[in-house]
Amino acid sequence: MRGIMTEEKKDTLKKAQAVLSKNPIFTGLEGFYLEHLMEKGEVRGYGRGTQLISEGEQGDEVFFILSGKARVTLYGEEGREIVLAVLREGDMFGEMSIVDEKPRSASVEAIGALECLVIGKEGFLEYLSRHHRVYIRMFAYITARLRDATRKIGGLALLDVCGRIAHTLIGLAKPGPKDKSVTIERPTHEEIAAMIGSSREVVSRALKKMSQEGYIKIEKDKIVLFIHAE
Repeated sequence: MRGIMTEEKKDTLKKAQAVLSKNPIFTGLEGFYLEHLMEKGEVRGYGRGTQLISEGEQGDEVFFILSGKARVTLYGEEGREIVLAVLREGDMFGEMSIVDEKPRSASVEAIGALECLVIGKEGFLEYLSRHHRVYIRMFAYITARLRDATRKIGGLALLDVCGRIAHTLIGLAKPGPKDKSVTIERPTHEEIAAMIGSSREVVSRALKKMSQEGYIKIEKDKIVLFIHAE
């Protein structure tokens, strides 16, 4: 984003600021915080299936999603994939290796077309050193994600398959009217299975049961989960 500010760059900056302002790190902050952030990096596009981060590699970049979605994954010894999280517009990833200088703890792959603001390690650390409000907020953001990970681990360990599915859907969801329901962009059965550590067949049977009992409503492109089903 450095250099002469062309109309195209101005448009990209405006769109990026609109997306990133929804991230809790930047919500409510003055515009110059995001302007300075954009100056430190560049906008890159990735195609479906592109692996942006590989588990075990050294990390020297942090990513902010401007459009599209990505999934955070681990792979078992036999190649079995476990989906830890689905990231969306405004989400940040790759910061852990920047902060602790240890190898990447998981892989991140583009689910579809993906556009990110990518910032190198030195630029990102210099940015944080100049903007202490963002520095403090970033650690609050990381703490919230650790709490969410704890919630997920507890759900996987203590709940049955239907409970684990409901737990996972809530984590993916947007609140509905009066929080009596949540709506989720419909994932495939394979994706749900990867997120809860089960098989597609087991997930298919569980979803059918949950639908029949009125806990969920499955539509063409979304799932509605009823928090207080009668």
